[in-house]
Amino acid sequence: MSLFHHVTRLLESNDYVRCLCIDFSKAFDIVDHAVAYLLRSLLHGLRLPEQIYMWILSFLSDRSQQVKWCDQLSTSRPINVGIIQGSGIGPMLYVILAADLKACSPENLILKYADDTNLLVPQCSDTSILDEFETIRNWTRLNKMQPNVKKTKELVFHRPNPRFSLPDPLPHIERVNGLKLLGVFLSANFKFDEHVNKMLCLCSQRIVPPQTA
Repeated sequence: MSLFHHVTRLLESNDYVRCLCIDFSKAFDIVDHAVAYLLRSLLHGLRLPEQIYMWILSFLSDRSQQVKWCDQLSTSRPINVGIIQGSGIGPMLYVILAADLKACSPENLILKYADDTNLLVPQCSDTSILDEFETIRNWTRLNKMQPNVKKTKELVFHRPNPRFSLPDPLPHIERVNGLKLLGVFLSANFKFDEHVNKMLCLCSQRIVPPQTA
């Protein structure tokens, strides 16, 4: 809803809005624990109680794991990357870590939901989508993360019956007419035909036909 709201607002004064849906390679799994210490200042800024602050730091450090196969148990090995998925605090810590990932220009927007990151750049902007993407890539390098270029897609929202030429696609980034975002199939023309068809297909697969006597 937030993405559609901002896109339609930007289309009031622009012929098109470029949307870059950025995929991070196993975002929760490759966060370096050295980066976790960058959370110190971020967590401190939240003014958490001292006990909670120290508990979170303890949660992130000095973790180890073992593998058990049949009756054999491996030696303990340290875990030096990753935020624990499935834990209540893991996604929250990732959100705090990514809080400083912002667009260079106030005319552009970065919309984040956990590790789903989407960049919106309108036609009339003082900072190109290529420069914005390079800034994001620099941020990922600083935080020891990896953008997955093969899974990153570009979607160009535009007004009906455009009489303009679409901008050139980004190098090595696939441009698509539609994609799935948080369970919703988005289309460049704002139609929901594909989403409705996918949902109907899913429902038909799950409906159990009545048993005949």
